Amino acid sequence: MRYNLLLSVSCASLAMLAASGAASAQSETEAPEDSVHVLQEVVVTATRRAEKLSEVPISMSVVGAGDIEQTSVRELSELTGTIPNVSISGHNDFRSVITIRGVGSASRNIGFDSRVGVYVDGVYMGQSPAVNQELLDLERVEVLRGPQGMLFGKNTVAGAISLVTKKPTNEFSGKLSASLGNFNSREIQGMVNVPLAENLAAKVSVSKTDRDGYIKNIITGNDLDSKDVLAYRAQLRYDPTDKFEVNFAYDGLQADNKILVGEPLTDMLGTRPAPIAPKKREVAFDFDPQEDRDVSGAMLDAEYKLDSGFALKSITGYRDTDAFYMNATDYSPVSIIYVEYSDKFEQLTQEFQLISPANERLTYMAGLYYYKQDADTERNVTLGDDFNETFIAQAVAPSVAPLLGLDPSNLTEAQLALIAGAVGFGPEGSVVFNSGTVATESYAAYLNGSFDITDRWTLGFGGRYSVEDKDVNWLFDGRNSGVFNLGSTNYDPATPSVAPSPLINSRQDTFFSPAISLSYALSGDANVYAKYSSGYKSGGFNLDFINKLELAANSGLEFGKETVDSYEAGLKSTLLGGRMTLNLAAFLSEYDDYQVNQFVDLGGGRTSIRITNAAKVITKGIEADFNFQATENFGVQGTLGILNAEFDSFPDGGTFGEDASGKKLPNAPEITASISGTYMRDLPALSSSLLARLDVTYSDGYFTTIDNIKYVDLPSGDRVPFGYIAELTQLNGRIGLLRNKEDFEVYLWGRNLTDEDAIVDDFRDFFGTLVNHPNIGRTYGIELVAKF
Repeated sequence: MRYNLLLSVSCASLAMLAASGAASAQSETEAPEDSVHVLQEVVVTATRRAEKLSEVPISMSVVGAGDIEQTSVRELSELTGTIPNVSISGHNDFRSVITIRGVGSASRNIGFDSRVGVYVDGVYMGQSPAVNQELLDLERVEVLRGPQGMLFGKNTVAGAISLVTKKPTNEFSGKLSASLGNFNSREIQGMVNVPLAENLAAKVSVSKTDRDGYIKNIITGNDLDSKDVLAYRAQLRYDPTDKFEVNFAYDGLQADNKILVGEPLTDMLGTRPAPIAPKKREVAFDFDPQEDRDVSGAMLDAEYKLDSGFALKSITGYRDTDAFYMNATDYSPVSIIYVEYSDKFEQLTQEFQLISPANERLTYMAGLYYYKQDADTERNVTLGDDFNETFIAQAVAPSVAPLLGLDPSNLTEAQLALIAGAVGFGPEGSVVFNSGTVATESYAAYLNGSFDITDRWTLGFGGRYSVEDKDVNWLFDGRNSGVFNLGSTNYDPATPSVAPSPLINSRQDTFFSPAISLSYALSGDANVYAKYSSGYKSGGFNLDFINKLELAANSGLEFGKETVDSYEAGLKSTLLGGRMTLNLAAFLSEYDDYQVNQFVDLGGGRTSIRITNAAKVITKGIEADFNFQATENFGVQGTLGILNAEFDSFPDGGTFGEDASGKKLPNAPEITASISGTYMRDLPALSSSLLARLDVTYSDGYFTTIDNIKYVDLPSGDRVPFGYIAELTQLNGRIGLLRNKEDFEVYLWGRNLTDEDAIVDDFRDFFGTLVNHPNIGRTYGIELVAKF
């Protein structure tokens, strides 16, 4: 039904597009050419120089400031669905995942890096807890698909997302907006730009967002998946001459949210359906899971233009991220087991660039990059106050008590504690923990450029050489884990009086990544290109809750680097006298030694969190987007992504050790699409303009596990749906009045207007619990905007 809805909307939009195009063509002899607006040329800076999007040989999507404002998008995760072959998780920022062309990962622990880099004004934001940025006072968002190590300092294998902010100007201006909506949502944004001197300007932007949750915890009475976020940015721009410019910025984000990791489908050990089944969008946890983020940083960007036309540029960045996560891992109304994670990342980056003069046959940028990150973690699993009375009494005592001469049907608290100790558990309140640090230091030199062979042929080239060192000091103490059989670092059970000691290890990865492209100008308005690029993701350490046998098999906890060879061909064109743009790209990427982070089921509620290098992954597909100004008042935009991402070779890669070769990659829908229409019309009687926009997004169904399953048969004989997220079509809209004086605007907005009820994620938690996560329902509200 949802696919049919998308198909119907797409066909209707294409029919309107064709009819509008025919009508426009028919009237071209009757009206001046400027009776229909031409599209403004999109200029991007992903290559570190201002270039037309149509001339950059990269599969790339751009979301401008106007699109951000018109779609009510307020954070990075809300761009999901509008960019082909890109997915951004939004319900849990601690483990945010960005997937491009089917490839992505959450940096679940401090020893595992993400595959997609998020940058603000060229500065790398860091690991998963820092990824979901507020879209605060942005000029545009540039999304680059494929390896981008020759353009951005930090190496990326799947792609890069670049957030470009609006810089301070020499004119006094300001903006204040307020939005109110259902779920008691409240958002206030403010911006003021102040010229301080002839060549000095400052800007401050602030956003505060609050929203009640939409999942009721019937034990505490509170709503989960709430939002309480404060974001801010202060900027200073100094340009004393036309050759020298300095930009300084300090930004921060503070989030304090009650979260839902998932609604349980089973009991804690995944043996039978959830014993308590509240109403839909209700859970029964003994406390409210929590997620806190405190992200801040500063950047200094200085550029000097030499008389020769060359430019020297320096980008210095400092980032500090503190993240806290607490979850009822038993998914129970009583306190059996809960987890508390605290991660801290401190990061310093320095980039130097030499940029050649523009408008020459040979142009290039050479860069040096330094990256240093100190990551600290402390992760505790605590046996709750009801651990013995519930887990021991129900799951352990029936088989162990008779061996100790006890009656399992009539056990005292002391006897339950005796049984718990006999199978290796500590007392209630005891902790299984891991903690430690990973220090990462990397150096890179890179070059990218182009050479105009003729007026039509252009050769692009690039290369990057990277050296990355990682040092780990990490302690894992699983002695209180009992039948879950977790390991301990540097611990010998034969000498139990000697406590575990930290694992100390180091590794180095080096890699050279070449790239080459060839572009041909079909005309002044169309270019085709073919490109090869490569990249790598450094190896690391599996610093997680690991089974004893896993730890014994890999005492150094290392996994190797992965590499990618990416091939791409595309078309970028401007049609109908500038009224339409059409971009197409086809790609094939081959990943060797692909790093996989998965929960491996050992049975009986025992799990190991394993990071391995799959032999090979292949992703291939097509991306397309168009923008068509059909009439003076009406424009249409659309995107399409077609993807085939699978494990080409992964012996023993399944959850139970099956051969996973030929399986689809998790979280990789085969089709993603969007279409939107924007209508603007002058209303002279109101001295205003009317804006109406409708957006439809579609995501095909996809698997969430390597096993590519759609259900699980439990030991109890029951079957539960798990492992597959169904297709989803959503409708978003916005309508408003904009005064011609550009001083006041009012909007009505809505997201998920058809109130689609869907599951957007599921996963197997550590103790075997199967959980899923529902989407938020229809949201709507009113927004007032004042400008001065």
